[in-house]
Amino acid sequence: MSTRMTLDEAASNRKIKIGAVMSYTQIFFGILSGLIYTPWMIHEIGQASYGLYMLTISLISMFAMDFGLDAAVSRFMSKYMAEGDHERAGRFLGIAYKLFIAISLVLFLILTVVYFFLDSIYSSLTATELEQLKVLYVIAGLFIVVSFPTKPFSGILVSHEQFLFSSALHLAEKVGTVALMVTALLLGYGLYALVIVNALVGTIVLLIEYVFIRRKTLVRANFQNREKGIYRDIFSFTSWSTITLVAQRFVLNITPSLLGILAGSASIALFSVGMVIEGYVWTIAASLGYLFLPKVSRMLSRNDREAIGYLFVRIGRIQLYIVGLILASFFILGREFMHLWVGPDFTDSYVIALLLIAPSVITLTQDIGNTTLIAENKVKYRAFAALIVAAISMTLSPLLIPHFGPIGAAIAICIGNIVGLVFYMNVIYHRVLGLDILDFFRKCHLKLLPGILLYTLIGWGIQFFFPSSNWFGFGVKGIVLISIYAIIMWGLAFDETEKAMFRQVFAQLKLRILSIHHTS
Repeated sequence: MSTRMTLDEAASNRKIKIGAVMSYTQIFFGILSGLIYTPWMIHEIGQASYGLYMLTISLISMFAMDFGLDAAVSRFMSKYMAEGDHERAGRFLGIAYKLFIAISLVLFLILTVVYFFLDSIYSSLTATELEQLKVLYVIAGLFIVVSFPTKPFSGILVSHEQFLFSSALHLAEKVGTVALMVTALLLGYGLYALVIVNALVGTIVLLIEYVFIRRKTLVRANFQNREKGIYRDIFSFTSWSTITLVAQRFVLNITPSLLGILAGSASIALFSVGMVIEGYVWTIAASLGYLFLPKVSRMLSRNDREAIGYLFVRIGRIQLYIVGLILASFFILGREFMHLWVGPDFTDSYVIALLLIAPSVITLTQDIGNTTLIAENKVKYRAFAALIVAAISMTLSPLLIPHFGPIGAAIAICIGNIVGLVFYMNVIYHRVLGLDILDFFRKCHLKLLPGILLYTLIGWGIQFFFPSSNWFGFGVKGIVLISIYAIIMWGLAFDETEKAMFRQVFAQLKLRILSIHHTS
């Protein structure tokens, strides 16, 4: 049994490593294409139209809640797979699909009602802008309603640790979306093409996922089940997840609407660009968390708290290396980057992005803690944190936006995140999960922050003496700064385990290169 468990964990670790590599490949393509494509798109359709596009996405997302069922599928499927209970997993899936279909019908009714009140809600928009908003709303809304019942697909893939397929498919989705959007805009189809392409590519991806799940996974949905225990488990989990989702919608999805009401469409574009940067940071750092849900579920089934504590620190350090590089580099080069990327009109977006990502130096390094809350069905504490964030953000935003515009909204969200996701959640990780938070900060932040601060000082000096006026100079400076960061962190922060891991990676790459050379 012990040997079998060791082999299973070794296979799981390999899947996680492959999934991480593919996830980062997907992420960096998305970021690179976004950095190149977004300013070109804004130039093609105009700043106001871009604001309408982002407003449509945020408005639809505000209502398209899955009430925590998506996370529930990942959590319960991972739990049942860890226990080897395929029959119960099938019964759970049947219930999940029926619930998603029911929510989809309710969502259709809500979106239909909201459509007839768009003129009143966004009275500050011009008649032309309102007409465009309605068309975008209909296209995006129909796609969300039709695709909603397929949401369990991602949870099924996670529970079966099909990270390679999932990441490769979503990489292909990003490539296809960008290629089709560029083609559509070049052909003169304009603003509406953006949502049509998203819907078309999204539909193709869902069909591919369905075929793969039917052929490559073990569990089949059982629609005949009426087991009350599963319903009770689902609603216990999703009731708190729903509160979390509602609170999160009130933070980032209602903020563009508040800006549209209190400050106009141009301010939405400024805030949205800052949100894009924050989204990139979150995506890069948080991409590891979902990979570990099946692994954490197995640890909990063995009641191996020590292993979870070790994983909390180990993954936290890796995430802090990433977040530290991004946050410090953006602090150094962000203003210049914004000028080169989207132009001088978006200078405020630099400050907005900094405010939105600043708390991530703590929050994004503690993903394993959040994953453990999900695996243990203690998501109510995350819900309380989200309520704190929403209450503070939505109280301060209407007060600050009239005076400071989109920067005021970012200040409100930053304060909310610090109180709810930093202070409150660390109390929860310590008292509820039994994690040694002081040990975490000592081994993670105290070990790494001196190197990050040194890098920031050196980088600030380089930026002061060598400002760039073009992408070539900016790129060269970026490469130099990344190299300096790597040298500093290797000397001041990397422990022996991390150094050994990198030596192993480089050794494997060297062997592969030599093998290819020998074969040729």
